[in-house]
Amino acid sequence: MNILSLIVFLPIISAIFLFFIRKNVALVKIVYILVTLAVLYLCVILYIDFDPNDSMQFIVMHQWIVEYGINYHLGVDGVSLGIVMMNAIIMPLIAIGLYKRRDNSGYWINLLFVQGGVMGAVLSLDLMLFYLFWELMLLPIFFMLGLFGYARSNYIAMKFNLYTIFGSLLMLIAILYIAVIHKEEFGFYSFDLNNLKNIKLSSLESILAFSGFMLAFGIKIPIFPFHTWLSDTYRSAPTGIVIVMSALMAKLGVYSIWRFLFTLFNETSHMLAPYFIGIGLFGLIYFGISAMNQSHLKRMFAFSSASHLSLIVVGFFIYDIYGLIGSSYLIVAHALSSAALFLMVGIMFERTGTYSINELGGIALVAPRFALFFAFFALSIVGIPSTAGFVAELLIIVGAFKYNIYVGFISAITILIAMLFMFKMISKVLYGQLSPHTKEFTDLRLHELLALIPLALLILAMGIFPNYFIKKIKPTASFCSVEGQCYVK
Repeated sequence: MNILSLIVFLPIISAIFLFFIRKNVALVKIVYILVTLAVLYLCVILYIDFDPNDSMQFIVMHQWIVEYGINYHLGVDGVSLGIVMMNAIIMPLIAIGLYKRRDNSGYWINLLFVQGGVMGAVLSLDLMLFYLFWELMLLPIFFMLGLFGYARSNYIAMKFNLYTIFGSLLMLIAILYIAVIHKEEFGFYSFDLNNLKNIKLSSLESILAFSGFMLAFGIKIPIFPFHTWLSDTYRSAPTGIVIVMSALMAKLGVYSIWRFLFTLFNETSHMLAPYFIGIGLFGLIYFGISAMNQSHLKRMFAFSSASHLSLIVVGFFIYDIYGLIGSSYLIVAHALSSAALFLMVGIMFERTGTYSINELGGIALVAPRFALFFAFFALSIVGIPSTAGFVAELLIIVGAFKYNIYVGFISAITILIAMLFMFKMISKVLYGQLSPHTKEFTDLRLHELLALIPLALLILAMGIFPNYFIKKIKPTASFCSVEGQCYVK
């Protein structure tokens, strides 16, 4: 079996198997860790064997539903490789960090479905296959929000589901429409990305189809104004789901802009780029100010995450080599930092029983290890030097200045906004006097350190030795910035 197929289906098949032995929670946890570690091992092999000077690699192509041109078509390039790796790294660390806290088999089984769905969506080069994995990724999140969420979890799960279904249906309509156009032009149906990029659409048809995809991706990211589900969902969701939504699913939304919109609707993407740059810049400021005004930790980090995702959107739509590499790098860098931060927020809630910034304080006095890691990950989000975020944001800002001096200036200024609210949060949570909630705060345990240390080391490695990682991305980004179509057969 092709290595990409193993990476996609190993967690899915394991989840189906675990469903039948779900009463043994301890065994389910062990199998979850073993499966996710096996996926990580396969992804490390994939990363080592990936040729940085080539484009799409490890391609697997099989006919599936021949009559309608639907194929099982997978491949990986320099950009999708980064998302595959962060998925593989983060998923086992969730189990290690939360090992003693979640004693429900459904929690871990659904996370395996999510991992397989994200992997499949990232690697799919057939639009119908991509849509199927996109939906497979979303359904377990809906179930987990309803079953394991807090505070109006059923209402919030339904709201999230309605948002995502609305976006997904519009995307499905767009997919079916361009497949029909391909049939009219070439005499056969096809959902293959390499074939569909050759169809000819009028300006209106292209804008409408582009909008169907963009609404689905915009809701998932989210970009303004499709963000109203964000803060309540992050606040209600259990720690594992918040990590998955922030570190993986949101990043898949921005990746899909790169993979599908820039390839299928090249001219339309260029034409509409200034509007999305404007939306991204507005989101940078709006979400940054919203984060600054939050007193709830998860809501604050939710808006912080949306702000950085808006910066990634800006980096993509400026169509510059620096912006494209920087955005691709920031996808991975922010995923690692946000996964670690949300894990630590979950640990903090377990010890204190509160997410309120105003009810915390003095943690550094009683838990120095926790304070060190929390401060490091919080500052890595805003891109302090020697971290992965610094390299990524610097590249995006350089590309933004090349595109337009005002775009570059606004992008740089909004980074300062993020620094302001992050320093303010750190000072309130870690320093000052102990509160009734933090006076019995215990420091990080061994299994929590085992989950956090690899993330910290990887963030530092990507910040200190960026060339080793960027060389995997650069050829793909170079082709995209020159040719405009971000897929090579």
